[in-house]
Amino acid sequence: MLLSPVPHEAYYEDVRGAWAYAALAVGLVLFGIVGLFSIGMPFLLTGLAMLVCFPWRRRPDILWPALAGVWGLTLGYILVAPLSCTSTDVPTGGVPFRMETTCNGLLLDYSGGPSYNAPLLPALLFGLAMAAASAFLVRMAFARRRRTPASS
Repeated sequence: MLLSPVPHEAYYEDVRGAWAYAALAVGLVLFGIVGLFSIGMPFLLTGLAMLVCFPWRRRPDILWPALAGVWGLTLGYILVAPLSCTSTDVPTGGVPFRMETTCNGLLLDYSGGPSYNAPLLPALLFGLAMAAASAFLVRMAFARRRRTPASS
């Protein structure tokens, strides 16, 4: 059996697809780095997850749960994290005022004294829980799809 010295067309399609996938992942990483202090973190994490999953890019049952986990983390973090904080002077009935800091989030509000910094750990933990749940649900959806016989 002789092997052809010229690769088959499918080889070139696979190489082009791998380059496009890698270019998209690197582009997301670069965009994430540039916008790191505003909207860049989810894009950075998505690009990094794509690079980690590069060997399994043709396996949607591995790739999509990883990407769903990244966006579950992002959504969970945004839902619980304090998004804005304000400090106000609250009258106490007497001459001295008591300063209060209130931080508002989408699901939770935080409040404390004058130099209060809202904790980010609850947002991180909720984001990690959302990441695990979303990755698990997407993985189960792929497993169910694989088990379901195709109708003719």
